[in-house]
Amino acid sequence: MRKSFALGLGLVAALVATTTLARPPGPDEIGEFYVYFDASGNVVGQAQMSCEGVLTESGVRTAKYSVGHLVCNPR
Repeated sequence: MRKSFALGLGLVAALVATTTLARPPGPDEIGEFYVYFDASGNVVGQAQMSCEGVLTESGVRTAKYSVGHLVCNPR
């Protein structure tokens, strides 16, 4: 009984640690960009996948963000 309780407690702890370490979302398609904000609404980071598919990031990712899309010319 003690072993199963300890195992269950360990699994719950691992799950909590995983969800708290999860990285906020970022661009995953061509032309998509994210702007990240702190609690005061100041820009603290950004990430963009260019029309050529190049990912660039600066600053930090936070849970508060805005998403947009670039207009890419068809190839």
